[in-house]
Parts: sequence; structure tokens; C-alpha cells
Amino acid sequence: MKASLCEMIKSRATLRTVGALLNIEMPRDGRKFSSPFRFDKSPSCTVKGDVFTDWSTGEHLDQIDFFAAAKGIPGPEAIRDLARIFQIVGDLPARLPVPPRQADTDERKTKAQKREAWAALETPSRGEIRLIAELRGLSPEGVQLAADRGLLWCADSREGRSWVLTDSRRINAQGRLLSGAKWAAGMKSKTLPGSEAAWPVGLRETSDFRAIVLVEGGPDLLAGLHLAWCADAEDCIAVVAILGAGNRIPDQALPAFAGKNVRIFPDADEPGQKAGQRWARQLAEAGVAVSGFSFAGLVQSDGSPVKDLNDFCHLDPNQWEGERERIESAFNFSTCRAPAQRN
Repeated sequence: MKASLCEMIKSRATLRTVGALLNIEMPRDGRKFSSPFRFDKSPSCTVKGDVFTDWSTGEHLDQIDFFAAAKGIPGPEAIRDLARIFQIVGDLPARLPVPPRQADTDERKTKAQKREAWAALETPSRGEIRLIAELRGLSPEGVQLAADRGLLWCADSREGRSWVLTDSRRINAQGRLLSGAKWAAGMKSKTLPGSEAAWPVGLRETSDFRAIVLVEGGPDLLAGLHLAWCADAEDCIAVVAILGAGNRIPDQALPAFAGKNVRIFPDADEPGQKAGQRWARQLAEAGVAVSGFSFAGLVQSDGSPVKDLNDFCHLDPNQWEGERERIESAFNFSTCRAPAQRN
């Protein structure tokens, strides 16, 4: 009988081989260690042969399930990726579901309950897309790209209509008022209750892209997609946002960056520079190809310095003559096609 593609993958790659591929270290059989996928207050996971067991959640993962959970992707996509990595040819199964995870602490459960109370997230209308583009000084096409990828939504709140950045995981979200005003608490942006604030927004959506633009904050996520569209590189560049310079990339998120070409656009202030260095160090230690871009010396059309990627979209045209090579290099790192510029 012909072996299935799943069986061929399992015969070719042990669980420890898959773990090494993801830069996840596994101790000897039976020894407990902390979960690579979630906050683990005390070590609760073991490996025996080719089975990973999380005794807190009751999950039992084989090589394919483990890869899918680490990358945050559906089972069929994990099968395709592993088959390609190990050069295995076969028929793709219709579906291999990833076992659902359960909250492991009261805090996580409380956060999950708060997220269930979020206002309904709605697809932005054309008018709202244009309004957001005007607020941030971006192209409607770039903002529409964020909506098309499931990263940009709109919602009603007590203080008015807002635009919200989140992704398909729905564990971290941040909102801003469509009016452009600050929230009543005096903040420009508001993290939705129950959010896992350190989780990179848009990470799950990177699986089909060769390159990742990593930024700080929601407006820079929109700016990244705007610039990818302007560079005619939207087919190979994904944009991921960490919503706060004080956040580290969670260890369980690092495997999703594997095999990608990552460029960090840190904010030009001191917290942003420290954050960029921290993220670059984390990614480099995880074996990820990473580079950075500096806004030093660049100014906007109003004469103010460029502080972040959104500001970079408003460059003084006079800088192009002396800084053209540097400016055009910003989004020419993806190697998916020859650099091009849209008019």
C-alpha cells in the first residue's frame, strides 16, 4: 500500500528534527520543559519518541501538528511546507486540523473572556478606507491592502467609530478614532481589553511571503503596506507590527520568522532604537536573516525629521537627489523581483 504524504513526512523527519528546524530545543525523553507556544508558569511539557505532550492542556502533537502550532498555520499548510523542506512528493490530505489550545492560567482565561466582549469588527467601507488613508497621508490602495489581508477593521465605540488593527488570531488589537481625535483618556491609540499586548500583529499572515517588514505601531503597519504597494512588491512583502517599543518578541513567536528575510524599521527615538536592537538580536539568535533601516538625517516635506515609517512616506522631495540610493533601498530587500516603482 502506498504511504500517505503524512506518513512519508513522519518517516523522514523526527519530532526533534522538526524542533531543530524551528530552533526549539527539546530535552531528553520524559524531562519536563516549558511550552514553546504559550506562557508556562511551570514546566508542563514532555517529549516521548515523536509525541509532544502538554500536560496542562492535554495536547498531544506529532511532527506535523507541532510544526503547524509553532508556525501558527493550518495543518494542510504545514504538510505542504514540510513536504517541500524534506523534498517529499505525494497527495496532500484534504485536512489535518491542529488541536485546539486551552488557556492555562486564570489570567489567560480572563483575557480570553474580555476578548469575547470586543465590539463587532466590521470590514471598512470604501469611504472609511479613504478617510484612514487621508488621516495617515497614505494611498487608499495601501490601506485597502491591509483590509484585504484581514489586518484592518472598523468598530463602533462609546466615543465614536474607530479603526482597529488586529489579525486572524484575534489575541491582540489596537484601535484609533476615525475622527483623528484622542480617546477620552488622552491616548491616540487604545489597546483592546484582553489583548496579549506583546504578540506581533500580522504574524500568522506572513506564511505565504518571502520577506517581512517589522515595525512598531499600527500606523507604521499601514505605511509598510503602502510602501510595498508603491514599490510593486506587495506580492512578496508582509508587514508585522509590534504594538509598543517596550515589548519583546515572544519566544513562541520566533519560529514563524524562520526562513524569512526580515527588515526592521525602528522608530528614531531612543525607545524605538533600543526596541529595534532588541528585536534584531532576538531574530539573529533564532537564525533569522535580519537587517535594519535608519531614518537618521531624513526630513519630511514640512521640514520636520522623519521619526518612523509613516513619516518616511512624507519625505521632502528635495532629498531624493542626494539620498535616492538609500531611500530606494528601503523596500528593495525582498529579492522577489527586480526593484520597480509605481508612479
